[in-house]
Amino acid sequence: MRRRNFIGKSGAILAGAISSGTPRTARSSEINYHYPEIANLPDVPLEPGKRLPFGWSAFAVPQAEATNPPVLKWSHLPTDRTARLRFTTAVDLREEIRIDVRLAESGKTIGKLDIRFAPVLEPFELLLNAQQIQEVAGQGISLVMTKGKSPVWFFQVDADQTSHGPLQAHLLFSDQPDSLSEFYHRMASPVSLQPWGWMEGCVMDGLYDLHQSTGESRFNRTLHNHISRFFDEQNQLVYEDPKSRPNDGKVSDIESTLPHAVLARITPDHPIFEKVIAFWMNHRDEAGCVRDGSTTSAEGSYTIAYPMMVIGTQRNDEALINLAIQQLRLRRERLISEGDCWLRYHSKGPSRSFQNWARGCAWYSLGLVRTLSEYKGDEDVSDLESEVTRFAEWARGYQKDSGLWNCFFHKDVPPDTSGSAGVAAALAIAVKNDILPDEYLEVSKLTLKGLEKYLTPDGFLTGVAQSNRGGQALQESDYRVISQMGMGLMAQLAAAVS
Repeated sequence: MRRRNFIGKSGAILAGAISSGTPRTARSSEINYHYPEIANLPDVPLEPGKRLPFGWSAFAVPQAEATNPPVLKWSHLPTDRTARLRFTTAVDLREEIRIDVRLAESGKTIGKLDIRFAPVLEPFELLLNAQQIQEVAGQGISLVMTKGKSPVWFFQVDADQTSHGPLQAHLLFSDQPDSLSEFYHRMASPVSLQPWGWMEGCVMDGLYDLHQSTGESRFNRTLHNHISRFFDEQNQLVYEDPKSRPNDGKVSDIESTLPHAVLARITPDHPIFEKVIAFWMNHRDEAGCVRDGSTTSAEGSYTIAYPMMVIGTQRNDEALINLAIQQLRLRRERLISEGDCWLRYHSKGPSRSFQNWARGCAWYSLGLVRTLSEYKGDEDVSDLESEVTRFAEWARGYQKDSGLWNCFFHKDVPPDTSGSAGVAAALAIAVKNDILPDEYLEVSKLTLKGLEKYLTPDGFLTGVAQSNRGGQALQESDYRVISQMGMGLMAQLAAAVS
């Protein structure tokens, strides 16, 4: 059973026992995390109806008009090196936030955190040069919100919760030469956790695939550890919805059913599947398409058809298996127009939106390929296999020399590493399952090589287009983030090309 959160007098939300605040330094080869003491914590309550994930500790940076911001201080910092100052969001944000990082004594601003529409468990970092590190060592820093209406919650430094240390406030010093090895290390840890639903589902698929391809038990242990974070002793699902509201025991939307694909492989008789299947049956339109409201989305190819096929196969449920195939055909019919791939089809209109969005293309192709790869029935699915071939050739035409795809394939906008990883993973999985010829494996390998350049020294993936809440303008901009969801897609790719 997860521990209950409570609010201490300092205003920090703590889990279990109150941390002493003693600074910690973690070392892994050339990776050094330096954790601060956090003082002057504002007395800010968590918004009613919201909950922190996993019982982890968090502290608040109050809204712009607050006069006493939190102060972070470090001891024994190396003062001749650059570092990354990091914070990870603990509560969902639905606005644009700016936070000044200021020297605690002089008030000098040494950097700004630009946080836009951030989901829970998203790290943000600020690069500091050696001179700034010297100043931080002498004065500490304060965090002052200069734009935003709501407090921002970051994970606290907690001596009793060391497993997710890289998600707690810290300074990272690193001379690590091989970021890819650190990527696998971060994947095989609680640091790769994401909110339950499509984000955690990407990670769970990545962990499962890495274990299958490498045989390394660390990925299997981590996968089971992840699952245990979301279920209590009675096997009830315990999680927060995309707005940080408790949603225990419920299915929130079509995107939240993705993790059940891997769960069905591990625990095929899990009681949660009855609720999942009931949800799908209750959200079908007149043609049988499972959707939220009046919108058919590409996400459903991956978050509905694929887990539906896995569960149906595990249960020998022919009706469920056929319904999964139907989801693919309906999405091909509604989302592919003149060769292009659209994220959404709106029946009221009708109209389509988000043309050739990289992550939408990833959802469409990943779901298509993974669902077909699971299919063991007798129905003729050659039309869907032909769609895989058509999509692969179409997508290859938009791939850049870097191996990546632009955030919108057909537009001159920056690439998205997560969408690129997902599309390349789909192609590689199709090759692995004899749906595509071997030549497409080289397309995927080029993507994996390109993604390595976006890894931080400790293996986090950067260059990810933000969660799709700020509209198309945000997706087309150069604003990019760190995301473990993107790491999960990269892990699926790495496993498929191995």
